[in-house]
Amino acid sequence: MFFPSDPLSEIVAHFLGYFQIAVEDMKVRLELALVEHEAEAGLEAPEMQQVSVDVLQTYALGNYAPGVFYAPPEFLIRGEVMFGPTNIGLANTPDFTASELDSPLSQWPTGPGDIVIPLIGTEPGSVIAVFSQTISLSDDDVFVMGTLDEPLVYQSGSDAGLLGLQAASNAILGPIGSGPGMTSHGDVPLVMDAVHATAKAHQSNPDTQFEQVESLTGTYVNGKLETEAPELTDALPSHLQAEAEDAPPPDTIKVTSEHEAHIQIENDATQGSVTYNSGGNFLVNEAVVLNGGLVGTHFVVGGNFHQLDAIIQTNAFSDTDYVNDDFPLDAQAGGGTKAVNVASFVQETFDAAGDNAEANPGVMPQNWQVTCVSGDVIFLEWMKQLTFMSDEDVGVLTATGSDAMVTSGENIGLNSVNFANIGSLFDLILVGGNVFDANVIVQNNILYDNDTITMLGADDDGDYSASGSLNTSNNLLWNQASIHNVGATEVKSGVSDHYKDAMDSLAGGNKSMPASFYAAEDFEGIAIPRVLFVSGSIYDLRYIEQTNILGDADFVALQKKAFLDGEPATEWNIDTGSNALVNMAAIKDYDTFGDSIEVGGDHYSDSILIQANILEAQGDGDDDDALVSEVVAFLDHTETLADTPDYSALGDTTHDAAPVDLMQSVLA
Repeated sequence: MFFPSDPLSEIVAHFLGYFQIAVEDMKVRLELALVEHEAEAGLEAPEMQQVSVDVLQTYALGNYAPGVFYAPPEFLIRGEVMFGPTNIGLANTPDFTASELDSPLSQWPTGPGDIVIPLIGTEPGSVIAVFSQTISLSDDDVFVMGTLDEPLVYQSGSDAGLLGLQAASNAILGPIGSGPGMTSHGDVPLVMDAVHATAKAHQSNPDTQFEQVESLTGTYVNGKLETEAPELTDALPSHLQAEAEDAPPPDTIKVTSEHEAHIQIENDATQGSVTYNSGGNFLVNEAVVLNGGLVGTHFVVGGNFHQLDAIIQTNAFSDTDYVNDDFPLDAQAGGGTKAVNVASFVQETFDAAGDNAEANPGVMPQNWQVTCVSGDVIFLEWMKQLTFMSDEDVGVLTATGSDAMVTSGENIGLNSVNFANIGSLFDLILVGGNVFDANVIVQNNILYDNDTITMLGADDDGDYSASGSLNTSNNLLWNQASIHNVGATEVKSGVSDHYKDAMDSLAGGNKSMPASFYAAEDFEGIAIPRVLFVSGSIYDLRYIEQTNILGDADFVALQKKAFLDGEPATEWNIDTGSNALVNMAAIKDYDTFGDSIEVGGDHYSDSILIQANILEAQGDGDDDDALVSEVVAFLDHTETLADTPDYSALGDTTHDAAPVDLMQSVLA
């Protein structure tokens, strides 16, 4: 075979070989492409499912229980382990029978060697509720019928009058009238001190009829003990009272025969009527508080126990009306304003421990459910209601020959609060610190209703005659308050040994029930008593302050030309009074369902009632603007130990916040 040896031939042969390989490669590719084209299409892969995952999970966290005590049960191994079966049993395991399984778990038998694990209860929460309701209304109207023959200038003087009445009212309220400010629950003792200082000031005031009683219970109306309280509906002005459904029309004669009938007699002598009402305002503040946030059958206080129930009520008014001598209507001016203060103190006591022992005799505690609160427990309801209204109207009336009715008053202002705090019930409440329990109601009505009724016109004064009615008074100032306590009346000095052992153990972190509780007669009838231990203090305050302020100094004039000859005879019905200022408050406070409380420190209890009516003096003396006060104060004071608790260590509570006194912002 010939093999070229020259380099050119070798290069040509080399590339011819590469060319041959490339041709063969192309043939193979064409064959593979043909095979793929003729092959059947394969199955498509299914679409992947999209599953959304919720990465946000919520967890209900329980209350933190520090220092949970746990003792594992004892396991005993009996028998020969190597040669016989192994018997494993629990020590003192009760042999449950069918009858025992039907009984409650709390009554299952236990032996003296059993290890009892205490049950942990739910920690009660604190409640702080602050309510502030304010109404401010100005309804000063000017109404003129016909044309004026001369300029009309009128100054009511209500601004200075209201300020004077407020100052007189604050003098009765004393320190509590300036609005005791609170920046924290630690200021509760300062509020109690302010009320106590008010009572002490009246005790030394010769103008106050002061009386110290053994028990301040019952209903007091304007300083007198009554068997029952008067009804507000009977004292309201006529236009605010409910009308009888079957009442006959006015000016009718009832005819009684086989069929009842009414005959109405109309007087055709008049040729028209004018009815003008510039009063009739209705101001109402009402508040109801129910406190059952923390109630115990047995109540034990390691520190001091300070109780206070106080109702302070004042009515201040000026109703000196001026009626011109030649005014044709008979006026009933002055002396028609009623000021009523109604206060009720109710004390109710239960014996839940005796009821439990009678219902389940012989059943003694086997374990307890204990709840520990590290710190203070606070129940604070603070309510302030204020209604300020100005209704100083100017009305000039004349005859029209037809029936005309004008109303520039009859405004209504209503503040209402109804609050209920219903919490937990325990068989035993142990308080390591102090307890401050106070119910305070302050009510104040201020009315300035000095009206001016006159004749207006250029005609000479004469003897004017007219038919109709004139009312410039008939106002009502009404304060009604009630404090209803449900709790023990007997306070024992000193703490029992088994209660003291429990408080010391719980303060040290040991939640096991002391051995002395197994035979404690206080808990007979209860297998698992519910116990609350508060390491700090309990602040329990309900404060309600209600104020109504009304300026209703009206000016009403009849034009003299309405009585000239030839003018239509007109019936005049004018009412510039008939206002009603009403404050109503009620507190029902559940403290204990037992009949006694044990206190390790001092016990200080006060029940205070102050009722005052302040009115402007009327007469021809030099000091017609003098205010006359009728103040009656009652004090029920109980002090177990001689030393009164000292709250000076609480520090200064002054602050730069806005004043709490709502009246200051309106009248200042």
